Amino acid sequence: MILSAILVALLATGSQWWFNHLITRTWLYPLWSGFLVGVFMGQPILGMKAAAYIQLTYLGWITAGGSMPGNLMVAGIYGTALTIISKANPRMAVTFAAALSLIGIVQNTAYMTINAFWVHRADKYLEEGNLKGVRLMNYLPSGILSLLLYGLPVFLMIVYGATWSQNMIASIPKSLANALNLVASIMPALGIGMLLNYIGKKKLIGFFFLGFFLTVYFKLDTMACFVFASCVAAVMYYFQNDTEEAE
Repeated sequence: MILSAILVALLATGSQWWFNHLITRTWLYPLWSGFLVGVFMGQPILGMKAAAYIQLTYLGWITAGGSMPGNLMVAGIYGTALTIISKANPRMAVTFAAALSLIGIVQNTAYMTINAFWVHRADKYLEEGNLKGVRLMNYLPSGILSLLLYGLPVFLMIVYGATWSQNMIASIPKSLANALNLVASIMPALGIGMLLNYIGKKKLIGFFFLGFFLTVYFKLDTMACFVFASCVAAVMYYFQNDTEEAE
């Protein structure tokens, strides 16, 4: 059990740590991460079934504009681990994942907020010409923080069982939870503001309003807007080439 807990904790740590995203991002998705949890815990078939149910729930999961409807990594890894621990029906994995992914939003907010300190420290090292310090701030603190916020909880959950997880959630101070939820509610506005800062140019802003009216007034989904935008982009590209050739 200890070995299984360590392996799952390392999986949770690596799936969140930015450095591992340079290698692969596949373990962000429940279908793969949940299967690995099942392998590590000696229940690959149960893990795969639970992960499949969780994956279906999060097929349309995106983080547009910095918003996070749920923590996909927590849903896949924690939800599958809790299903295996409690020996529940794989269909119950969705219930576990949905509840835990909301807790994962708080984890992600804390992770991003605290990591900002290392960025400012790296900026100071860069001004001093200390490249070793910059590398240290980029790799070590974020990795340790990922281990504490993501790896340690799932390790304890596997070692001490489902009851420990419920007690841990109940022990979170309400004031802290409210503060982190407030920060999480501000992040989407910040993300959309950064996006508008980029596309808020004379040549691009028209496309933003075009997409807005297509989704709001014509009730088109994301795929329909994508196809429509691809057609517009193709027409503009070919007309631009014809104009350049004529000149």
